[in-house]
Amino acid sequence: RAEGPQMRRGYVGRDSMTASEKEVRKDDETREMISSMEMEDARKRGGNLEWLAVSSVMTVSIFAGLLGYDIGVMAGALLPMSRDLSFTSWQEEIAVGCLNFVSAAGSISGGTMYNKLGAVKCVKIAVVLYAVGMLVIAASYSFGMVFVGRLIVGLGVGLGFAICPQYIAEISPPAWRGVLVSCFEISINLGLCGGYLANLVVVDLSDSPRWRLLMLLPLVPTSLIYILNIPKLPESPRWLLREPRNEALARDVLVRTCGEAAAGPALADIKEIIAQQNAEEESQGDRGKKGWALLFEEPVARRALLIGAGTAFFQQANGSEAAVYYVPQVLKAAGVESERDQLGAAAVVGLCKTVFITVGQFSVDRYGRRVMLLTSIAAVTASLWLLAYCLGAAQAGGSAAGLTLFALCVFMASFSLGMGPVTWVVASEIFPLRVRSKGVAFSMAANRITSGTVAMTFLSLSRWLGVGGAFSLFACVSASHFVFTFALLPETKGKTLEEIEAVLAAGSSRYQRFVDDEEVASSPTYEANGSGVPIQAS
Repeated sequence: RAEGPQMRRGYVGRDSMTASEKEVRKDDETREMISSMEMEDARKRGGNLEWLAVSSVMTVSIFAGLLGYDIGVMAGALLPMSRDLSFTSWQEEIAVGCLNFVSAAGSISGGTMYNKLGAVKCVKIAVVLYAVGMLVIAASYSFGMVFVGRLIVGLGVGLGFAICPQYIAEISPPAWRGVLVSCFEISINLGLCGGYLANLVVVDLSDSPRWRLLMLLPLVPTSLIYILNIPKLPESPRWLLREPRNEALARDVLVRTCGEAAAGPALADIKEIIAQQNAEEESQGDRGKKGWALLFEEPVARRALLIGAGTAFFQQANGSEAAVYYVPQVLKAAGVESERDQLGAAAVVGLCKTVFITVGQFSVDRYGRRVMLLTSIAAVTASLWLLAYCLGAAQAGGSAAGLTLFALCVFMASFSLGMGPVTWVVASEIFPLRVRSKGVAFSMAANRITSGTVAMTFLSLSRWLGVGGAFSLFACVSASHFVFTFALLPETKGKTLEEIEAVLAAGSSRYQRFVDDEEVASSPTYEANGSGVPIQAS
């Protein structure tokens, strides 16, 4: 006899149930329905990856590529530039290192400009500054003109660094935010490889046309992007919603970047956060105390600043910039005398850095920020200690040189797996909405100042401590980075920017390291509000 659905194994008909069993079954079905609704809500909030979001990220990531190009191309352009314009050694150092310090000033100014002008106008200004600066450098016939050109370029790059990671985070679906913000780090590495390639292409030219052509080459793609792509950029919906009259436009941007299903919940969350902030400002009477004052005085903003700026600082404080700029010198200390071999090894190190960044990009949203960053820091610390051993304790020679190259490759690969991409993700998403632009700007400024300091002091530090001693110091800094990250960094994978802000606000007395929404929900200190965002229980 064929068995109907009611005869399947494990099935109990309702007619044979007692009243209590029926009540239990009803509760189970209700819980299943609620769970299904919550999963559907989570799927909607995660959003879809729309083409407008991808194209916008590709457009604004140009600033990371321009910085990478500058790092790579100056390695080859500095010598012909110095011979052509008769630079002294200290002028060479300033010509290379001043851009990082000036870009820090550009980053700070970006925090204010974003609030007043929005992301798209700031991107346009940054592109123009970069183009004008490169033209000034290419037309230079003295160190003073080169210096002025580098100042202008630095302001453009710094403004782009302050605006673009935040802009990418604000237009990205939560489920894809880590991947998209990581494109910033990928662009740096692609620009770095582009600079190395450009140097090889023009190596046979005489000094003056050689370095001037290298300064003009990036203006071709920059001009095309300015004319064709930037006019199509959508404004950040979170910036638009600062004015209630822009709600329809903000919703349209959310629909075109995150999908129809995610646009409604995202719009409601943003409006709720803005309403709460306005209510707090009115109740506290601090309408005039905005921007930089709030960043340093408001508890949630201070907590975010410690995490965001601290992570940005440690990314460069471990000597990664020195490893990129001074690979030939490091290998020479390990016994590699041939300049051709040094440049070949530098290309291998650069290739490792570029290849592994793609692995880190697509892992950050799968395994989470904490896992990727902590794993990366641990591997970086180990490779730094190995470098210190090779360069300090081991005798220079073939085996030490080979081990040194291996350690350098592991260092760059480990950096690219986590520290490279995750830093930009954390800095762009950790700050509350009303101080986000200034928080990101401050973090980028800290990153650029640290980068410039490491790059301009590495040779002096190596003469003082020895190359091995310098990397021992970097290893200690990297170990401190691990402790800092383990203690303070919350897991933000898959959360909306508004949920991240709520989690930081809830942990008013101590730092919370939530792994997922289930851990948040199970904590007795927290409850969910109407939109599912965890808040501190009263």
